[in-house]
Amino acid sequence: MRNIKIFFILITFLGMIKLYPISKNNMNKNENIKLFLEDFYNQISVKEEQLNKAAWLLETTGSKDAADLVASLSNEYKLFFSNENIYKKLIEYSKIKSLDNLTKRQIDILIDSFKANMIPKELMKEISIKESELYQAYANFRPMIDNKKVSENQIREILENEKSIDIRKKAWEASKEVGAALAPKIIELAKLRNQAAKHVGYDNYFDMMLDLNEINKEKLFQTFADLKKRTDKSFNETMMQINEVLAEKFSVPANQLGPWAWKEPHGQEDPIKSSKLNDIFSDKDILAIAKSYYEKMGFDIDTLIKNSDLYEREGKNQHAFCTDIDRKKDVRTLNNIKPNPQWMETLLHEFGHAVYDLNINEKLPWLLRQPAHIFVTEAIALLMGRQPYTKEFLMDFCNISDEKLFQDIHNGAKRRQLIFSRFVFLMTEFESNLYSDPNQDLNKLWWDLYEKYYNLPKPKNREGKADWAAKYHIGLAPVYYYNYLLGEVLASMLNQKLIGLTKDNIIWKKQAADFLTNKMFRVGSSYRWDDLVEHVTNQKFSIDSWVNECNN
Repeated sequence: MRNIKIFFILITFLGMIKLYPISKNNMNKNENIKLFLEDFYNQISVKEEQLNKAAWLLETTGSKDAADLVASLSNEYKLFFSNENIYKKLIEYSKIKSLDNLTKRQIDILIDSFKANMIPKELMKEISIKESELYQAYANFRPMIDNKKVSENQIREILENEKSIDIRKKAWEASKEVGAALAPKIIELAKLRNQAAKHVGYDNYFDMMLDLNEINKEKLFQTFADLKKRTDKSFNETMMQINEVLAEKFSVPANQLGPWAWKEPHGQEDPIKSSKLNDIFSDKDILAIAKSYYEKMGFDIDTLIKNSDLYEREGKNQHAFCTDIDRKKDVRTLNNIKPNPQWMETLLHEFGHAVYDLNINEKLPWLLRQPAHIFVTEAIALLMGRQPYTKEFLMDFCNISDEKLFQDIHNGAKRRQLIFSRFVFLMTEFESNLYSDPNQDLNKLWWDLYEKYYNLPKPKNREGKADWAAKYHIGLAPVYYYNYLLGEVLASMLNQKLIGLTKDNIIWKKQAADFLTNKMFRVGSSYRWDDLVEHVTNQKFSIDSWVNECNN
């Protein structure tokens, strides 16, 4: 690991923003507000870029110096959104009826950003420090199997290929060790986050995050209930098939199967997917395939690849992600590439986020140079990540022509959607309960929800553990996971739209890319997410396409 010395001059911007007065003249009103916004963006954009670069250093090195810098910059950034005078002025601006749509949209987004940070400065600082410590702890943690450190990739390889039950159990249990190390830090953070939420008028952090991200809690849980109800029959049939296959594979009764029998530590992927997928990608240059895929759509990703960190090493975060450093085309992804289908999917997924960011109109106001919502960019990433499991992709990029394999992979993709949805239901209900009461027995809650949504018995001897805390998002991307399932639903809507345009099942065409770029990417967050969905698909957000894919 490199030693990093970073010198940074912190500039305190609070109080430097000009609070332009509201004129009686409508033209002057709008002009004054635009001057205020421009002044604000000129200063906050510098702070955001500095924070994002420091976070990139932390994620790629796990350095203590980088963690300290992120904590300091994160606190400075949040302080910038806690100026009460600016917040009051934004509220005042929002009441002006003559605002044009883009200005109104910016004011609304800023009000939510400020609202989340109108908390005591000491509490804000403490949260920033605790979060950076958690990032560092996660980046540097490696579990042990038989006194040997192993990576997340190595654990997944064991669960993918190992036939010995004892070795599989060891690997699965090792995947949970990080939970024991992180759980006390996460619970402490949850309580601090709740303090912040209550200070601005919410019952807890979960409720605050949904509201400030323009998601109605009641509608979200109703949507998930509808998804579950309309796919329960297919899910139950899928689980019967999975239990039969795994029981035969490991020579144990179905009621004795544990999560160690699955191919992924958290039980969110298809555990009986075709092993031939591994053979297909084992000798492939998946980076070259991903590059070719996006080039066929007309996207130049050479600079993206150059700026990204693509292969695993000690001290580096094992969780893939994409980040837009400056909203001016410095977009990067972090991956830990291995030649397997999981990383083929992940690479296409993260590059999907990236092409979205890279194609947002640079002429938009700074604040609007981002996707309309987290789940909207997830929809694009998920749509791209689905492609390695399609007949057309395997024929085009891997020269495969096995019709039986195509059918097996299609069935596996359907199983995966059903299984993944249940994990999202679990995660969302778990986080809702976590922030309602961080002092409860969270491991019992985790496995009770596992039984509820998977119809499987909880594993034995997990009392007193912290298996829930092994899931990266709970501590480091809180109240986020619901976006993946909303994203899958939107991905199905977009897929239906795109294949209608291309007249076949191939979406890696310039025609599809041009449509997405012009109708979706370029507009950034000029629209609210629900308005954007209707703008792109010509219909309101609907679960029908996803449900049909899962049931047919």
